[in-house]
Amino acid sequence: MRSVRKAPAELDEERLVQLVARGDRVAFEELYRRTSPWMAVRLRRRCADEQIVAEVMQETYLAVWRAAGAFAGAAAGGTAVGWLWTIAARRLVDAFRRRAHHAEPPPAAASRPVAPAAEEEALAETVGGDVGDALRRLAPELRQVLQAMVLDGLSVRETAVLLRLPEGTVKTRARRARIAMREALV
Repeated sequence: MRSVRKAPAELDEERLVQLVARGDRVAFEELYRRTSPWMAVRLRRRCADEQIVAEVMQETYLAVWRAAGAFAGAAAGGTAVGWLWTIAARRLVDAFRRRAHHAEPPPAAASRPVAPAAEEEALAETVGGDVGDALRRLAPELRQVLQAMVLDGLSVRETAVLLRLPEGTVKTRARRARIAMREALV
């Protein structure tokens, strides 16, 4: 008996990643077609530099092609979309680090004020006013959790994977961040 294979457009993202792991280019193209628009939007929320966004997109999908076999899927409590975003977020952080490394001031300019981190610049462009000010005053570890969960829409599990923290720590930091934001905005 011959098995009938569904068209890639009929498959969910998790199944597409499984097919990509087997070298299926059509599944990869479908995965890219489905996920690249929202991926670009999410990256642009964190980085206004189109060149960096394009590089991160390219690096992300190259990593997906190469490492699709490492995706554990629902068995590990994750989703294909969350896995893709985790890869993209890490590539974006790497891009910020590369940019910061290449933009180091010469020793003679060391007395000048330090420029805000790239993530701070992205945050300033995304959230303004009193909310933005309150968010920027949060401790960095609280701000990271809040950004991942609220601005990027990640689940607790996905945030834990992204930040390499236990889920309980993510929940605690999210609660502390919300309380601090509430107090700052009263």
